Amino acid sequence: MSHPEVLACKVKTSRGKVWLFRFGLLLIVVISGEVLAGMFLRMILPQGDMAVLQEAQEAVATGALSSDGASEAIHPYLGWVHNPQLSRPDKVGGQDIQTNALGFRDNDASIVKKTPDKFIVGISGGSVAWRFSWEAEKTLRESLQSLPELQGRSIRFVRLAMPGYKQPQQLMALNYVMALGGEFDAIINIDGFNDGVLSIMENGRQRTAIDYPRSWHARAMIMTDPRVSTQAFQLLKLRAERQQRAVNALNSSLKASNIYQTIWYLRDEASRNAQMDLGLEVSRSNNTSFVHHGPSAVVRSDDELVTEAATLWARCSGQMHDLCKARGIYYLHVLQPNQYVSDSKPLSDYEKEFCFAEHQPLAEVAEKVFPAMVQEGGVLKARGVAFSDQTMVFSEVRETLYVDPWCHFNQQGNELLAGQICQEFRQLVSAGTTP
Repeated sequence: MSHPEVLACKVKTSRGKVWLFRFGLLLIVVISGEVLAGMFLRMILPQGDMAVLQEAQEAVATGALSSDGASEAIHPYLGWVHNPQLSRPDKVGGQDIQTNALGFRDNDASIVKKTPDKFIVGISGGSVAWRFSWEAEKTLRESLQSLPELQGRSIRFVRLAMPGYKQPQQLMALNYVMALGGEFDAIINIDGFNDGVLSIMENGRQRTAIDYPRSWHARAMIMTDPRVSTQAFQLLKLRAERQQRAVNALNSSLKASNIYQTIWYLRDEASRNAQMDLGLEVSRSNNTSFVHHGPSAVVRSDDELVTEAATLWARCSGQMHDLCKARGIYYLHVLQPNQYVSDSKPLSDYEKEFCFAEHQPLAEVAEKVFPAMVQEGGVLKARGVAFSDQTMVFSEVRETLYVDPWCHFNQQGNELLAGQICQEFRQLVSAGTTP
């Protein structure tokens, strides 16, 4: 072999070693990157469960997490319900709660017809009433079936309650379901916190009509005010891009790669943050919009808002009573317990630390509005409405009942409340007359 040929051979061999070295280095980088990316994902995901990431991608891809409240659907009469095509099950007491055809969180249909062997009880209100309907279901059923007047009849519960609902949504939900042919023997309406506290904090203080659903200005953001079409389009574009990336991630041949999934996660977080920032900007632009805030209102003091909220709440309950009376339906209105009512419960150490927002706006508003609602409840009772003030039902219980600062309580609390409600209802039925 001549000298030039030997030199060429050595050059080729040298180049081959270089490329082999580069390939090996690249392989080391990729493997290291996969390991580090996997560690990062397991560190940020709940319990390090990688399946959570796929669930998030599926939720974004279907639109269920394309924005806050994406599983809600604006409703022509009720403000909003849950979208059965997007809503994922809620877990209560170990059971999965689905969304029915009308958008209520109920495993059964909302339209039920009366029969001689069935007693239909509608439960209305917000999240407290909704959780009560599941966690106290057994106690309610057994107590009602023990009534001599209901012997031999099965008890059927219909959930009109929805987490976040406040008057007049309870009134509208009852009207709506009855307009569709639903029938009831009794309505138990458990409410107070949303109607008073949230009406003031999330509506009144934001210059949103107090009679509109809670935070209507935020829920109605998907509705475009013609004056801010450009911003609304940008917001929709961000949601669409985020959704398309999730679809691509689910279908990608690289979806098993930790690096790929980390890149998707970081991009999705950036998009979500940009979406939130733009959403706030759109919300600020909409602060005088009728579409998002309802009838314009002057700034009012908390005392004025308290009076308005309590009066509206009582008026709506009176109308529910009148509707039920006209149809021969028992109606019981329960003012729910609340930890901010003075002397209503000796708080446990846990409740003091985790379930009581002392000196916070939440507590201050609740301390003002609940006495006003108790007073309005007395007016309701005087006009013949079966009103039950249960704000003191936990007054002698030292065990932990509340689970958060927003008035929700555990199953023991629901069972205690159920016992008092059943006594009230027993008196109502035993009186021998429908309202």
